[in-house]
Amino acid sequence: MSEYPQDEYYILLTTKIGKKKESGILRKSYSRVEVLAGTLLLRVSDSERDENGIAIWTLETLEPENIEVECKPVFDEIKQIDRLELQLLQPIPVCSERIAVYMNSNWLQEGLNLKVGDGVIVYLKGHPELQGLLRYRGELPGQKGIQFGVELAPEHRGKGTCDGVFRKKRFFTCEPNCGVFVPLHKIRADPTSRHAVNTATASLRQEIAECGLRIGNQIVWLSDNGPEYGEVKWVGVLPDSRRNDITVGVEFVNPVGSGTGKYKSHRLFHAKPQHASLVPIMGLMKAEEYLAMQAPTADTFAYGSPQPEVVALPPEDIKVPETIERVIPNSQQVEVEVHTSNRPQFVSPVKPIPQKAYIEESREPSMNPLYEYQINQKLKKEQSQQSLQSSEPGSQSIEPPGTRKSMKSIPPADPDLEVGSMVEVMQNPPLYGVIRWVGSLPDQKEPTRPIAGLEMEEEISAGTDGTFKKIRYFSCPDKKGFFVPLYKCRKDKRFVDQHGRGALGNNFGSFETPDVHGNISPPDSLSESEIGRKICGKQKGIQGHHNSCYLDATLFAMFYFTTVYDGILYRPKRLDDHQEYEEVINVLKEGIVNPLRCHFYVRADKVMKLRHLLDKLGNIPGMMSEEKDPEEFLSLLLGQITKADPFLQIKAENAEESQQSFLFQLFMEKDERLVLPTTQQLFELSFLQNRLKLQERPSCLIIQMPRFGKDFKMYKRIVPSVELDITDVLEKAPRECNICGDLACFECRECYNTHGDGLNTIAFCKPCKDRNHLHKLRARHQPQKICVPEEYLEYHSHQKNITGQNPSISRDKMELFAVVCIQTSHYVSFVKCGPGKDAPWVFFDSMADRMGEQSGYNIPEVQFCPDLNKWLSPEYNKEIIKREDDKDLPENIKRLLCDAYMCMYQYSDVAMFK
Repeated sequence: MSEYPQDEYYILLTTKIGKKKESGILRKSYSRVEVLAGTLLLRVSDSERDENGIAIWTLETLEPENIEVECKPVFDEIKQIDRLELQLLQPIPVCSERIAVYMNSNWLQEGLNLKVGDGVIVYLKGHPELQGLLRYRGELPGQKGIQFGVELAPEHRGKGTCDGVFRKKRFFTCEPNCGVFVPLHKIRADPTSRHAVNTATASLRQEIAECGLRIGNQIVWLSDNGPEYGEVKWVGVLPDSRRNDITVGVEFVNPVGSGTGKYKSHRLFHAKPQHASLVPIMGLMKAEEYLAMQAPTADTFAYGSPQPEVVALPPEDIKVPETIERVIPNSQQVEVEVHTSNRPQFVSPVKPIPQKAYIEESREPSMNPLYEYQINQKLKKEQSQQSLQSSEPGSQSIEPPGTRKSMKSIPPADPDLEVGSMVEVMQNPPLYGVIRWVGSLPDQKEPTRPIAGLEMEEEISAGTDGTFKKIRYFSCPDKKGFFVPLYKCRKDKRFVDQHGRGALGNNFGSFETPDVHGNISPPDSLSESEIGRKICGKQKGIQGHHNSCYLDATLFAMFYFTTVYDGILYRPKRLDDHQEYEEVINVLKEGIVNPLRCHFYVRADKVMKLRHLLDKLGNIPGMMSEEKDPEEFLSLLLGQITKADPFLQIKAENAEESQQSFLFQLFMEKDERLVLPTTQQLFELSFLQNRLKLQERPSCLIIQMPRFGKDFKMYKRIVPSVELDITDVLEKAPRECNICGDLACFECRECYNTHGDGLNTIAFCKPCKDRNHLHKLRARHQPQKICVPEEYLEYHSHQKNITGQNPSISRDKMELFAVVCIQTSHYVSFVKCGPGKDAPWVFFDSMADRMGEQSGYNIPEVQFCPDLNKWLSPEYNKEIIKREDDKDLPENIKRLLCDAYMCMYQYSDVAMFK
């Protein structure tokens, strides 16, 4: 998308005709499209003027991209909006609803003013007005713009859709089916509501009660110089926290903090000067657990002290103010102070990242999560003086057990860890990530130890975007960059080899999938009952993990029930291959394809090994963690790593050389006459309009639907053709005359839709071509010669002389065997269980369900689709058209027709590609 220097955003107030830029395989083209009122635009060019001197601006749509529209500001065709208004309007999916919100100035102003803790009214389908409390305001994963997380009032319990989790990420906590996430057009302010405070405090009380720490607990922070001991003085949520991140106020034994427990203008707790720190809860470990780790047995602590009993504090002892104080005017969260009369003797879990720069300091907060490198020179001097005093005769130093002793026993870093290693940060529960950088940081204290820059799987409150003290060491999404001493990392136990099987089961389930050696054929001859028993069900297919659905769905389609792609599994290594080529093939064949065909299940750790190799060897960053598209994966696997022969040789008219490709993207001007288009129609239309030909018969064909981005679709529904006839797009294929049935020698593109539907209607023998173009409407057409192989001309002439009739000409038809679909950034696939028109279909989702929360795992599922062949038949087209509302279609049929992203075709007689 083009960028205008000032980033001027506008909303279209009237429907206009725009121009869509399409990048074909061989050339660019433009088509006229309707741009609806309510479309969001970005100005991309300076003013021009028409013949009357009126200014004309060129603007570009934000969703979808690549559509330009010209507007005249003087006629109030557009209105400028600021960035915050853009963020509020962008998530509204329907242009008519978006323009309605914009034209209602009160509604838009409410959206600008809504804050966490406000009472709101939510409008859901079937429930016109539901009262609730605004618990979250901000962006959601995979979504653009600002949306609102609402906890419904108790009287509306069960009418929500979640418990505060969106796409496996928690934004707030409430009872199941009592939370919703909605854009602005489904929410209004409710100034009469007063239930908000009680609901908020109850939910926050529950979160804090379950966090594992209480005031008075003794904690340990593992700094680079050893453990630092302290006492919990405060537990709560900071007033300007963007999410409900629980923060702990700690008074350390040593002066390794900053301030006395005051946060900006609010006193949270009292501590000795330079001993207080605010630390994310994930950065701390209970002292008892740390000491138990140092002890020779699990039953005693160091120095023989008995293990203290952890006192569980009841939720009632956690006091929340009756009114929620909104400290910051634009605060999106609330502050909760916690007090307790019970003080356990000891406490438990893990490493802190004290927010030193925030406490009693007005200077800009540092984004550095490595607290141990922020101690100023004054503190160093004080510590040095204390050390000198303690060395004087008669002086004694009182320290927690094992403090100085442990400083000398910090373990060395694992020598096998390097950039690209999958690791976990040692804490409870562990944090997972990938090492993106290893080295030393500025002002690091002696003796220096290597620091690891990690890109975490999930956002963390102490995360950055790969910067440390305003210096960039690597790039990653915001709040996923994390810097820790390398010795605090260990290999991710979820991806260890078979010597660590026990650890694997704890994170991806107990069902192991060991490598399967040899050559395993697809299970393509099973009966329907066997498919239902062996193939279908929960914990079947490929287990998804961390944005892997694009890869899971594609691998499932490519290898489960067909061998058309198996050639890449058997090619010997060449001199020009990557050094790790054989490792890639082994992981793919023995770790994924063979177990899938043999055991009907592949665990996520096997796919993660493949992703690690793709990330290491390819030129597409983020393969380990980021959302990708199937065509990116195919380009990387087939083109860069396995260096397979391209499936397609495509040549444009009058071009000297052909273009090679692994898939074909459908590009064409929209034909409004196609109410329910099929892939056959769109495939032919794309070749016709772009004047393209296939130079040879492909062993397999991957067609990418005419979509732009993940949301915009040229057609509302597309029916995948069960058979794809490619005869008329082959450069050297014999074809029948549309009129007499003789061997065709000419084709006329201008005659398309004149004698019927399809490219087969534009082929003519010479006599029929001449008679057809005697008509005055077709006299100016320019038919082109069809290239027919010389050997076939001889065969055809010989057969005609013997029989006295035109011999029949066979058609080249390919068979649909898989469809990959996308909906809201999530990929799934429909796959046919074997060759033949009547073979049954299954539906696959690698993340259909989940066991546990952040430390849990996804549960894949395969479903049997007995009626799919029926719905894809031409006889059912009228039934599909009759059901105008997509919700009236069966769920799987709706996904297949509305969300098709990529269709895969093969010849039933082709075993492997060359």
